[in-house]
Order: sequence, then structure tokens, then C-alpha cells
Amino acid sequence: MLLPRLALLIFSGVGLCYAGNLVAQHRDDVHEQSWQVTAGVGVIARPDFPGSDSHEVLPLPAFNVTYGDRWFLNADGLGAYLVRRDRSSLTLSLAPDVTRRDESDSAHLRGLGDVDRTAVARLKGAYNLGPVTATAAISTDIADQGHGTVAELTLQSRTDITQRFSLSYGIAARWIDDEYAESFFAVDPQQSRRSGLSQYEARSGVGDARLFVNAVYALSPRWIVAAGAAAAQLQGDAKDSPIVADDSYFQFDAAVMYRF
Repeated sequence: MLLPRLALLIFSGVGLCYAGNLVAQHRDDVHEQSWQVTAGVGVIARPDFPGSDSHEVLPLPAFNVTYGDRWFLNADGLGAYLVRRDRSSLTLSLAPDVTRRDESDSAHLRGLGDVDRTAVARLKGAYNLGPVTATAAISTDIADQGHGTVAELTLQSRTDITQRFSLSYGIAARWIDDEYAESFFAVDPQQSRRSGLSQYEARSGVGDARLFVNAVYALSPRWIVAAGAAAAQLQGDAKDSPIVADDSYFQFDAAVMYRF
């Protein structure tokens, strides 16, 4: 069990790979090398599980690796560009989904059973609308761990404060299907008997909405520091679930990276 979990953490970088992605925006016109690698270490603080009122802090890798104009390894996983143009892109990738819920996380969860981490296939398209980039992504569970299918829409803008310091910020909303809603937010009759929680039916719909801001500062041509914060609010059936201890949450991360 240890090796698969460790591999998921190393492969994903959870939220920290965004730093590598932001750094890559500064390198879009640089193609003299086949390999482009930015890597480092970071830390992330996030809820223990969806709807948790407590947080876990994890040390994690942060990276962005590209090979030519086709292959990449970053926050979207290991994948390829199907389309890559000046204003638009379309990618297909395989990635871990490290969202999970263990009974041991809280006495409130006893009797509900565990929801394990999984792997997803992700199709993602982005289009630049001048000062705003619109991104739509759909991810589906390919390891049959109950994560179902999730779609996300993001609107993001970026501002270069100085030549070394940039900010990106935006809004995002996530839609979850019946399978995801049932796994993380529903309480069936058997779970109700074991846990003491009321039976609850959760269906597809908007699962959460969030605001976020990320900052990147170049200490030198090769050393970069990055930090990010997000504030989110559960929506719909997810918000009203008896499993949820807190329907709003914050996430923070930071990283130090080196551009090879």
C-alpha cells in the first residue's frame, strides 16, 4: 500500500505543479531545447477530505516537464498536446486524483467506509480571450474507485507586476456526477445504521465554486518561488450533506523551484 500511495503523491504534486505551469508561461517562445524542466519542493495545506473542518499539511514535489511541443508532465498528469496554437490548446492526459476519505480521518466518519485515491483520464481545452484565459476540463475515473466524472470551468487572468513578479487569479466551478456525489456526500441505509448519520441522497450538480490567486517571483533566471491560495464553497447536494462538517474551505501552497 505504501508504494502506490507514495507514487501518487510524487506523480501528482497535488496543487503545487501550478507553479511549474506558471513558469512555463514565461517560456512559451523558447524552443531551443527539446527538454524543458522546472522542479523543486513545496508544501500544501488542504482539507483532510471534502467537507472536512480540519486540514492536512503535506510536503510535496513541484514540477513542470515538457518535451518538444508535444509531451508534458505537470499538474494535469502525464500527457500530450492534441492541439497547441497561439490562442488555444487541447490536451489529453492520465493523472492521479489524490482526493480521498478515510474513516480514520474523523470520528464523524466512522461507519461510512473509505473512498480511496484513484487515477483519471483528463481532456482539457484552453482558449485565450485577451486578458482572460478560459479553461474547460473533464476527468473520469479509470480505476473504478468511485470518483466518477468531474467537469471544471476556470476563468483566469494574469498580471505581470514587474519583470520578476507575476500574479494570476480567477474563479472556477466544478460539476460532479452521481457517482462522485454518492461516494463523497451520500449516506445509504447501511452507512446510516453504522454511523448514526441520517440517510442522505446526493446527486449530480455543481459541487463547489472557488476564488484563487497564485504568485510567482523569480529570484534569479533559474530560481523561482511560488505561492497560492484558494477559497472555496461547496454547492448543492454536497453543501447539505450530513457528512460535511464545514461547507467552505481554504487551501494554501508554496514552492521553491529551479529551472534547468
